[in-house]
Amino acid sequence: MKTSFYFVIWIIIYPILGLFNNAYIAENSFIVALAVVWGLSWLLNRLMPDTLHYERAIDVAPVLEDVCTGNLAAFIKRLRTATRIETILSIYFLVTTAVIAHAVFSAGVNDWIALIVFAFFTFGSISRAIKLRKALTSVRATPTIEHCAEIADEIYGVDCALYREGRQSLDYNQMLPLRPRYFKLFQIISIIIAGVCSVLGLLYIIMGASIMFRSISLEADAVGSMYLLYGSLAAYFGIKDFLTTLRALRSKG
Repeated sequence: MKTSFYFVIWIIIYPILGLFNNAYIAENSFIVALAVVWGLSWLLNRLMPDTLHYERAIDVAPVLEDVCTGNLAAFIKRLRTATRIETILSIYFLVTTAVIAHAVFSAGVNDWIALIVFAFFTFGSISRAIKLRKALTSVRATPTIEHCAEIADEIYGVDCALYREGRQSLDYNQMLPLRPRYFKLFQIISIIIAGVCSVLGLLYIIMGASIMFRSISLEADAVGSMYLLYGSLAAYFGIKDFLTTLRALRSKG
């Protein structure tokens, strides 16, 4: 599924959990939400593997095509964008972890599991941002097809050598797997979800800016920054997924 799908699920799940009016769910809302998102992801991977495999294929195919056809400027631009987004994501996780840590250690909030989980997410995101930054620096220093292919294999989990071998006798569309049934419907639903994600992201940006504008404490600034960063990411992925899916739909991808 597109990234925007998980942003939307994560945003709407807390109001849904509040409808149960259950003290246990209220006290452990983060853990319940995390379990629901993980369970939903697991279920979708089991119910529609062909669709998700095809979606993954059309997402990474442009990366392979750029490298194998020598369009290194496009590949470097893609890598630079991924680096910036992962850096913003790591800052969001860092700010959120700091806010939760303050609540646990200073306010006496019993939310150790959320703190541990977000600390883990923060470590993973910072590690990925550093890895992307190193890869970007490396391809800028050595902008060759061979080196970019190595970086693409490492960062995107693809096989440029295998793609290049097949590309010698097949065109771009023939390199893609068989298009699953109902994939067009899947794309339409993805476009709708991406649009919702963009709107929700903008609302989070407004909320974050409002909190920071009226802030009279460092804690409020931190919470406002958390909303602002999360909203920026949600809006970005919503717009990105909307445009890329719409383009793929029009091209019958």
